[in-house]
Parts: sequence; structure tokens; C-alpha cells
Amino acid sequence: MNPRHRFARLCLWLACALPLPALAAAGLVQFVAGEVQMRRSDLLSAVARGALLESGDTVLTGATGRAQIRFTDGGLVALYPDSQFTVTRYVDAGDAAQDSFAVGLLRGGMRAITGLIGKRNPANYQLTTPTAVVGIRGSAFRAFFNAQGLLEVGGEADEIEVCTQAGCVGLRVGESVLVLSPERLPVYTNTHALLPLPEPGWPYGAGEQLRSDGSQAAVVVTPVPSQPGTPGGGGTTPGGRNPGGTTPGGTTPGGATPGGSVPPPPVRTPPTPPTTPTTPPTTPTRPPIRTP
Repeated sequence: MNPRHRFARLCLWLACALPLPALAAAGLVQFVAGEVQMRRSDLLSAVARGALLESGDTVLTGATGRAQIRFTDGGLVALYPDSQFTVTRYVDAGDAAQDSFAVGLLRGGMRAITGLIGKRNPANYQLTTPTAVVGIRGSAFRAFFNAQGLLEVGGEADEIEVCTQAGCVGLRVGESVLVLSPERLPVYTNTHALLPLPEPGWPYGAGEQLRSDGSQAAVVVTPVPSQPGTPGGGGTTPGGRNPGGTTPGGTTPGGATPGGSVPPPPVRTPPTPPTTPTTPPTTPTRPPIRTP
């Protein structure tokens, strides 16, 4: 082999073996709309689709700006207008002991879907805000500052927890909290009541069917199954001595009450008039015949 070709192949092999700067990136900006900028060190530049995001970078969106970032572990973060989002520390080592997904939201809002880092160890995933810290249980959530500047957090999948200096509260799917201050527990603004579901009646009637999560299911009216009559009660065929209801067999299966669902009226017999003893009529006696 030509020594020049051998040297070229050696350089190519070394280039493939050494880590590339792209591999050190935390994520890729895959969607941009409106004004979006990125601050790296002291340099502020416009962000275009395909830009790489590294640990320490801050993304800022304008009044109409939006951006979506896909991280190397498959997680997604969508930024709302007027947001300031910082990748504080990101390590995707494939090892739960070394992984780290630590980000910060200073203003605006975001929606996040966690990736492999949060699934391998939920404790490695953390969102920090000026008033609270959001942890996950391998799920999706949204966080934003409302018009009053207060942080609101809502759960969208599985469970999350929102912690302040006063403690932590858990959120399930569809629940949300409002953080009034760092010294107070977050206040629930939407919850799912933990009430026991009522036992369904028979037959099922309108509005009585519930799903396991407490929501109302489609209304289905189930007909009552018929059962053959038994002696002494009504049924689909005349049962016992007296037919049930207004028609033979009644309308419901017979049971303890004769005659189906409506008991027949009691049969009344006219009272028997009292009997008075009678004496047989007396036969008049003829006077004796006298002879001269």
C-alpha cells in the first residue's frame, strides 16, 4: 500500500475515533418561530432551526417567539413566547448514577416530555424556577408564569411533584397547582377527588355508568333478564294459582311476593249469615171420638 494512502487512512480512523463537538451537545433546536435567541457565555445570537444546544446555554424567546428542543435522550421541551430557559447541567451518560437533566425557567412558560434520563432515574430530572422546583416520575408536564407573575404547574402524564421551602405536593394527570411564594406550599387549582365509586344498580339507568377514573361513560340501558316463573309467583308464564299483575305472568320475575311486581288484591268472601235453629211444625191433634 502506498505510504501516502496509509497515512490518509490513519488520519480518517483517528477522526472517527475522537469525539466530535456535536456529540457533546445536549440537544437540537428542531423548530423556531418568531424571535428566538441563544446566549452562550457572553455571546447573544439568533437561533435557527438545527442549532445545537449545550450545557450552560440560555434560550430566550420574544413576544411572538416559540422554540422546540429535542434532547439527546429523546426528551422534548417546547418554549412559549417571552420565555427564558437555561440548560443548567445536562449529562446523558446512559447510566442512572451519572445522568443529569437540570434546567431552569426564569420567565415565560414551557411544556416538557421527559426522555430516557427521567425514565432511568426520575431523581436526575429537575426544573428550577425562582419560587419552586419541579420533579417528575417519568412523565409530561407544563409550567408557566401567569399574568400576575405566579408560577402555575400542571401534570399531563403519570405524576410530578412541586416543591417549595414549605414542602412538596404531588400532582396526577389533569391536576395543577399555583405557587404563591417560596415559603408556602403550592395551592391546588384543579384536583381529582378520591371518592369511592357507587355500586351500579340493576338495571343500569341513565347517568349511572362511570369509568374507573370517575368520568361519566356512555349511557346504556340494559334490559332486565327474564326468568321462568315458580309456583306461588308470577313470571313470564303464569306461576302458582294466581296469575301475576294485570296480565298472566306479571312484568318481572316472581319472587317472594306472589303475582310479580304488583301483588293481587286480596279475595274477600261475603260473610255467611248466622243460622237460627228451626223447630219442626206441630201437627194439630184431633179430639178423641166418643161413642154413645
